[in-house]
Amino acid sequence: MKRVSTAVLALMLIATSLFAAGVDLTGVGVRSTSMGGNYRAISNDWSGMFWNPAGLVWSKGLKAGVSLEFITPSATYTAAQANGMTFSGTSSAEIKNEPKTFLMPAFGVYYSNEKIAYGLGFWAPFGLGAKWDLLNTSKYNPNYPEFEYEDDLKVMALQPTFAYKVNEQLSVGLGLTLLYGDIMMRQPNYTPNPVTYTPAYAALKAALGASALAPFDQFLTEANLEGSGMGFGASFGVQYKPVETLTLGASLKWYNDIALDGTVGGETYYAKDPGNVKPTLDQLLALSMITTQQYQQLLGAYSGVKATAVAKTDVTADLPLPLNVGIGFAYSGIENLLITGDVALSQWSAWDVIEVNDDDGNKINELTMNWEDGIRAGLALEYSLALANAKLRASFYSEPAAPVAETMNPTIPDINRRNVVVLGFGLPVGPFEAGLMYEHMFIGDKTVEWSPETPPFHNLGGLYTMTVNNIMFGLDYNF
Repeated sequence: MKRVSTAVLALMLIATSLFAAGVDLTGVGVRSTSMGGNYRAISNDWSGMFWNPAGLVWSKGLKAGVSLEFITPSATYTAAQANGMTFSGTSSAEIKNEPKTFLMPAFGVYYSNEKIAYGLGFWAPFGLGAKWDLLNTSKYNPNYPEFEYEDDLKVMALQPTFAYKVNEQLSVGLGLTLLYGDIMMRQPNYTPNPVTYTPAYAALKAALGASALAPFDQFLTEANLEGSGMGFGASFGVQYKPVETLTLGASLKWYNDIALDGTVGGETYYAKDPGNVKPTLDQLLALSMITTQQYQQLLGAYSGVKATAVAKTDVTADLPLPLNVGIGFAYSGIENLLITGDVALSQWSAWDVIEVNDDDGNKINELTMNWEDGIRAGLALEYSLALANAKLRASFYSEPAAPVAETMNPTIPDINRRNVVVLGFGLPVGPFEAGLMYEHMFIGDKTVEWSPETPPFHNLGGLYTMTVNNIMFGLDYNF
């Protein structure tokens, strides 16, 4: 049976956190996103396949659309001091993430005769990534990659959809979702130097003096994970119109686990001699203060070489995605004004215990996550201008963070409650309608204590800050 080291298992634990609510992407359709996702009671364009497939039958003809969202997260991390800090290269200064803009496409096409509707949509329901330079590895070993923490997640969905109008008040819809997930993770893990507490190491520290404060007590292992897999899901929705000016909508999105097949491995970078270690060891050996064996051990700890700590090992894991269920309303009883609102629950408690297996199906470990469910609520307004029939849109929604402090780290783009303001504009031009959306997320700072208080830590304690700005362009076409 193949076994994987604890260091690499720690990487797998971090990788699962990528699916936290901060990457629960809802940028599907420029109109629906401009309205903050408060769209379950509307859904009468191609994006309704994502929000509520029951809404497709309330339009007529062949319709298509595309949207492209640009997501720009900005975050900082300031490490907290802790007894027994695992790596003295950890900076106490505020560190910013490496800037990156993520492009999230979505498109769809459907046909409706106002009795039945069917279509096909594509979007990325989960995604994003992060890149961080959190450690001063240049003094430890300049060959270690500058950015120690890097991750990238893509989950793509293809969904054929069907909707049926039961009568003039009620419609239902169903979509079957095919999922493809791809993960890449890279991060450092810490391995105690086996000679740290020997008399020979104490003699070296005493001889080096203050320069011994360099990060020699721990070795750094660069752990890597890559994996991909398939899954499936379903989307079900219903809309009901008790009166002409009021529509009620409800929808549910369910996902099966994504069965990931991948590899994990690790390369250990030993500390590089800054130039004073070997001469000092030569003197200690000459004075018989250390033995030849101790001399070789200590010199090896400062050799700067890279060695395979864990050979690439095949692993599998079933990664759950959260069920999402919500209800909403749309009211059009005020001239030129549409008012909508939604409340939705995401079942992030599905991230409880995740089993990791080797390629033979033998369980390697169980990973405890303990995410928390979250309720998202919001309101939106759409005002129709007489000039060119243009639309002005504004919305607000609020959603709590899903991860818990005990496993928090900077690679999770979800640190605290998000209060989100969205502005949008739509302009019809013949059979086309062009749209623009801007979204700003107000996210409170988060202070996290190291957990536990001594190594090995399950999180990265410190002060977290984050803000996110999103821009979307969209184009719809009515054939």
